[in-house]
Amino acid sequence: MSQVEAWQMVNVRPSFLDSKHGKIGCTGCHGGDATATEMEKAHAAMVAAPSDGENPVCGTCHGDIAAEHNGSMHKTMKGYYHLIEKRLGRDISTDSELVNHFNKECGKCHASCGQCHVSRPVSVQGGFVQGHNFYTPPDNKENCTACHGSRIGAEFYGENEGLAADVHWIPNVKRCEFCHDAASIHSTSSGANTRMEDTDIIRCEACHAGAQAGNRWHNKHWGDLSCQVCHSQPYKNCNSCHTGGAGITGSSYMTLKIAKNPLRSPSRPYKYVTVRHIPIARDTYASWGIPDLPNYDSEPTWKYATPHNIKRWTAQTDTSGGAACAEKCHKSSYYLTLEDLPAGEVEANRAYVLTR
Repeated sequence: MSQVEAWQMVNVRPSFLDSKHGKIGCTGCHGGDATATEMEKAHAAMVAAPSDGENPVCGTCHGDIAAEHNGSMHKTMKGYYHLIEKRLGRDISTDSELVNHFNKECGKCHASCGQCHVSRPVSVQGGFVQGHNFYTPPDNKENCTACHGSRIGAEFYGENEGLAADVHWIPNVKRCEFCHDAASIHSTSSGANTRMEDTDIIRCEACHAGAQAGNRWHNKHWGDLSCQVCHSQPYKNCNSCHTGGAGITGSSYMTLKIAKNPLRSPSRPYKYVTVRHIPIARDTYASWGIPDLPNYDSEPTWKYATPHNIKRWTAQTDTSGGAACAEKCHKSSYYLTLEDLPAGEVEANRAYVLTR
């Protein structure tokens, strides 16, 4: 995502001054000295991002929302900490040196109130979206997929070559908040360590409950297959990622893989789901002084996925010309099998692979 022009990043529109937030006054949120006539004195003790930190200024007026957000994964990024702990065997959140490394790299993707409702996220160099005007809901492209772009954004908008946009992408009609409401974004269900453990999830059935009897395939597979198994297109997968500026090592690739559900629960009851290879390796954190992850096999490298590229007719559902599901899916290469796994990933994924 390209950086906006310098003047756009800091330009405050006159309309902001007449807004509810504008009438609070600059120092009401940012501090500083409004009576000073010299820049240095005026900016003394100024807070550039008042929505960051443990006690954001936003909570002064929006206490309930700010309190919820303080414990959310968008702010704390505890999902990352939890998975590093599982693979490493120890909690890095108490190690100041590792936390410093984390904040400089992985931690850049945390979200504060302002990074969703005033400016672009810092992970894409920030900058006001509407001249300091506050807006809700967040902007799809300037905020949501600024962070969730490489995979979710490209899938949703149809930016992957040869693949269509998600059927739910209708600009200014159906957007991210159509499924992901404010309550689910601001908070995380109690006890959840990662986003995929969150029980407050969006399920297709919430809107499409009547589709079960829509055709014989739905009736046969309803509840056993996640909707994405049949209605997703190929999606992006990555292998290893490395800290220290190396980033993703190796080319990403487009595929669709079906596996046994690694997170089966009342909120995710399906027997079979789509899975995506995540960018992890045993030496991912080598530049942090962690040469190996001794519990690497404690987590699969092919993880539960809900691709945002839904179509009614996909390679799996198109049975035109007399083709049957047995030919389109059951005899396909969509299943995650042992043959798909390099030797170093077999144990991590063995419980989820399928046989044809």
